[in-house]
Amino acid sequence: MPISLDCIICLTRQSLEAARFACHNESQHTTVLRRTLELVHDKGFTMIPPLVAQEIQRIVRDETGNTDPYSVQKQEFNALMLSVREPLRQKIRDSEHPLRMAIQLAIAGNAIDYAVRADWSETMVLETIETALKQSINGKIEPFIESITHSRNVLYLLDNCGEIVCDQLLIEELQRFQPKLCVTAVVRGAAVLNDVTWTDVRQVGLDQSVAVIDNGNDAVGTVLEQCGSEFQTKFKQADLIIAKGLANYETLIEYNHEQLPQTVYYFFKAKCPFIARFVGVQLGDLVIR
Repeated sequence: MPISLDCIICLTRQSLEAARFACHNESQHTTVLRRTLELVHDKGFTMIPPLVAQEIQRIVRDETGNTDPYSVQKQEFNALMLSVREPLRQKIRDSEHPLRMAIQLAIAGNAIDYAVRADWSETMVLETIETALKQSINGKIEPFIESITHSRNVLYLLDNCGEIVCDQLLIEELQRFQPKLCVTAVVRGAAVLNDVTWTDVRQVGLDQSVAVIDNGNDAVGTVLEQCGSEFQTKFKQADLIIAKGLANYETLIEYNHEQLPQTVYYFFKAKCPFIARFVGVQLGDLVIR
């Protein structure tokens, strides 16, 4: 997908926010921002946004020496969502259509994204999810449920911290709905933004109930040619892929049918005006594509 002028502004903002999370040295913040502006000048208008973001986050880690600038925030919001996991699970089980409610919750959880804003509070997260659970979904759930009925190996590409608890609940419902379903959850191979890594999986206990692998790289999203051998094997075995979040959408739509032959369902909240226009939805919509 193309990059917009708004993407450039957003990516530059991300670099400074990440640098400030990573350290308190204003000189290092300045260096990060200067290198980001040089990167944007040299490559920013020729690369898709997630690849620019990947390079920017590498600059942040390189200049600050902090390999996981968002570690504190990730732990906090995983803990917050764990504290409400049981009420959310009960809301799903009490629903007339538990799988549909679990899908809605998983997409609602995609709101927790430090790439979009850095001023999240616990109250804001819970209110955002509660509001999203009252929205209608832009897209059809029925084809997805039908696909699950006929699938055996599902690759579930995780996205953000906190949100992972919502994914955990959806995976539970998928396995209740289709007991023979084999689900493999995929995390990032290295810390980038507030995306899920092995640390987050272990914090919420997802690795106790489902197979988990990492994709072998620090990309924002899923860049197939950068992924490791274990991911490549699981990718070839999958007959259906669930891709959470905007970055997975932005990266995977770059591939043709020969490169990405499986059925792919994209679940995300349209948090960005450019993405909303590109997909043809309203800003804030819960989207299945």
